[in-house]
Amino acid sequence: MKIRAGQQEFERGVMRHRIAGLLARRQYGKTTLAARIALRKMLMKAGHTVIFGSVKIDLGREIVRKEAEALQTVIRNFASKDAAMLQLTDDHGKALPKVISADDFAELYEAQRLEFRLYHSKSVYSRTKVVALTPAAVGETGDLILDEVGRVKNFREVWEAVKPIIASQPQFRCVLTTTPPPDDAHYSFELLAPPLEAKFPVSPTGNWYRSELGVHVLRIDAWDAYADGVTLFDDDTGAPISPDDARAREHDKDAWDRNYGVRFVLGGTAAVGLIPLDSAQRRGIGQCACIVIQDELDFDRALSFLREKLGSSPVGIGVDLATTEKEHSNPTAATVMERIGNDYVGRVTFVWKTRDPALAVERLRKIVEVTNARPEGGRARRMAIDATSERYFAVQLQREFAPLVPVELVISSETVETPGGEKMTKKQMLGAKWVSVIDDNRAILPPERYLREDFRRVRKDRGTFACEIGPGGEHGDTFDSHKLAMHAIESVGDGAFTSETAAQVVYQNQGRMKAAQYQLPNERSYRI
Repeated sequence: MKIRAGQQEFERGVMRHRIAGLLARRQYGKTTLAARIALRKMLMKAGHTVIFGSVKIDLGREIVRKEAEALQTVIRNFASKDAAMLQLTDDHGKALPKVISADDFAELYEAQRLEFRLYHSKSVYSRTKVVALTPAAVGETGDLILDEVGRVKNFREVWEAVKPIIASQPQFRCVLTTTPPPDDAHYSFELLAPPLEAKFPVSPTGNWYRSELGVHVLRIDAWDAYADGVTLFDDDTGAPISPDDARAREHDKDAWDRNYGVRFVLGGTAAVGLIPLDSAQRRGIGQCACIVIQDELDFDRALSFLREKLGSSPVGIGVDLATTEKEHSNPTAATVMERIGNDYVGRVTFVWKTRDPALAVERLRKIVEVTNARPEGGRARRMAIDATSERYFAVQLQREFAPLVPVELVISSETVETPGGEKMTKKQMLGAKWVSVIDDNRAILPPERYLREDFRRVRKDRGTFACEIGPGGEHGDTFDSHKLAMHAIESVGDGAFTSETAAQVVYQNQGRMKAAQYQLPNERSYRI
């Protein structure tokens, strides 16, 4: 099997780095190289396990077919040298034919029963186990090869689940292969993208760099591969052409730049763009903070930062409520925001989980009191609370804090009419306004990675906003608390419920949830 210069360079890099990424143009042989690395690891140590993972069948059957061809090519090349040593088996050890069809391979793969076994003796073997990359792919230990990670759904959660596979021994390695993903909100974009200042001279062996998240990546684009004799072909005549000619003839330049130029092209479904978000967070260094509250020491530290940094400009407080602390429950997020000229400054965002409503009330009270006690500027203008899911608790807070700050209860599902006559939900309206502030370079935000990841979970979905759930229950809560804080600064409403909303308020009575029905005129609104 002929090995390309870039493939050899990556094999050397895998020996140096515990986690290594291969970012290469399409049809370069990434999967074939991954299979070769797996066999090398099996040869080196008896009883060793390599986990080979890729996308699920229903999301990438063609990738699975490609894996079947690549892996079987490696098997045939190796087995031709010593056929007695290599066996293809299912997970019960039953021998399979040395060559199986792509459909048979896909069926075994889908059932997660495919293993490649390399026998070091009659009873001792090493194996490569093929699994579908989902958050459930846990429970193994050994080397880890993740193929085409840019196409894996929920890759952030998958990465959290599978990364510990290599944790038990320092000699274990993790290999990630891909081309840049089409959506810049995909976690592989954040995990593998090069620093902005990186330069990549043409080289047959490609160029190494270290991503901002610390992963060593070998980048091999179409020009690097061309320098190593790997050519491209004209779509019509099949004649060899240079990368420059290939790109010039391609109508979809963004797709070509991803697939062959190996460039991370900005765009996709994320509501908040990566570049404006990065700019807003850079301006917030030393001025803003997002603090995840684990105990009262964290909370006191956040209050101290707020006292120190809060200025004299108009201030609003936004609260996205939650009153549970299960592993995958949403956290509460509370943001104190200051408007300075045209800029919206998210001074401090508090994030916590608790199932004790009294503790939540006490923390929010202290946030309001510290805000109101600032040396100049006076009290907070308003507190806006998302009461969509926690309506009864939100009503309690409205009554509790009335002497301290006006409290407006925001129901995301309520419909509002814009000046142009268009109807939309409050969620759509506030989300669009907040994204516009960020896009217009008028936001100054906490620099913490927690906030960046939480903001990037928010997606544009057919005119509205949707959100992926993070591994700890994160659900765009800090995005929501910021848009609510902005609304608290700008709002001219009185915080009243409409009659439609009032009829849906629920309260807890002796441990049971009951609906409180309010017979109110449809044409008026009342404060509860």
